[in-house]
Amino acid sequence: MRDKRTKEMTTMAMFIAIIVVMALIPYVGFFQYGGIAFTTLHIPVIIGTLYGGWKFGAGLGFTFGLFSMIIAFMRPDPSNVIFQNPVVAIAPRLIFGLATWYMYVGLKRVISDIRLSTALTFLLATLVHTVITISFVVLFLGFYREFIGEFIGIILAVMPINGTIEIVSAIVIGTPIVLRLRASDMFRLHEEE
Repeated sequence: MRDKRTKEMTTMAMFIAIIVVMALIPYVGFFQYGGIAFTTLHIPVIIGTLYGGWKFGAGLGFTFGLFSMIIAFMRPDPSNVIFQNPVVAIAPRLIFGLATWYMYVGLKRVISDIRLSTALTFLLATLVHTVITISFVVLFLGFYREFIGEFIGIILAVMPINGTIEIVSAIVIGTPIVLRLRASDMFRLHEEE
């Protein structure tokens, strides 16, 4: 029992470190150019969630959101100033992390092909992340009109493009990683909780 807990804590720390490093290196975790911004940080969150279950999903989603907020202060830009609000930065990512696990569990019950259920988890989890994040942005947009100004239209127009890029990158990058790690026995998925 103690070994299992130590392994889980170590693995969680490893995934958190990956998210932190990706977030802090420009154009690795967050890509920003004018009104266009997208992320790849959702990929390690999904991978870690598929490894560790809903607790990993919540912890990694929180870390993703926290560093989204930190980066918004470090590199203020019209496309990310709204993420200086902790509710907008953290809440959608926390929900996304939890939702990822339950989507995967549900897909695994109805789809026996692990490759397909994994790819669909990446697709749906990223889509949920995009929809929840856009919802929170729109909900709080009124508070930021004076800072964002004319960029509001551009930001809302490019969000579906950003979401598509994030979905494709998640499937193309994340699915092979999870399948390879599963095949190597280094990556044991938790049973449904």
